[in-house]
Amino acid sequence: MFTSATVVCRMSKILPATLKCWQSASLITPPSQQGYSESQVAQIRVICVLSSSGDTLSEIRTLLNDSWQYRHSGWECRRQEFIFQLVSGSDETRARYLWQLYTSYRPEDVVTYLLIPVADWLRREEKNILRARCVKCLIDHTQRLLKTRQRAENIKPLLKIIKLIKRDKSFTFCHQPSVNRNAVASVNAYRHTSLNH
Repeated sequence: MFTSATVVCRMSKILPATLKCWQSASLITPPSQQGYSESQVAQIRVICVLSSSGDTLSEIRTLLNDSWQYRHSGWECRRQEFIFQLVSGSDETRARYLWQLYTSYRPEDVVTYLLIPVADWLRREEKNILRARCVKCLIDHTQRLLKTRQRAENIKPLLKIIKLIKRDKSFTFCHQPSVNRNAVASVNAYRHTSLNH
């Protein structure tokens, strides 16, 4: 029995780009013309479980092939890397880093183990410049997901996090670097249409 890439992505809650990224990282073999075999689907499920710990693809490959050399890094390292991007990175490097996370891990795990804890930290620490950069990064990322026609289940959590970060009354956008107003408008339009359906 063979399974199409679309069905595999839906079953494992990953983006099609994630599947391609895992193939490029040699974690899974490309499907045959008929689709993914049962053993390939099982391997994808194993990688989903392993990636939910926050390990990099290189670490997962080591764990699968040379487990004695494995060194766990996890989501705390990913959070610190993202915070470093907020502090020192440019809009482009932040966008590239977040896309890399979304294509290496399940979007649900990125939201749960990285974005929500970082949003909570930003709210507690009252770091308005970093909060503004994070909101811009999330809006830009949402725009990218919309352009690639991703399912609403990958976009709605980002909108909730943006709302969570912006909810605090002490937060203003006066320090925010330029935000593409068209991007904000299209995200807001998507939010209203997706919530009404």
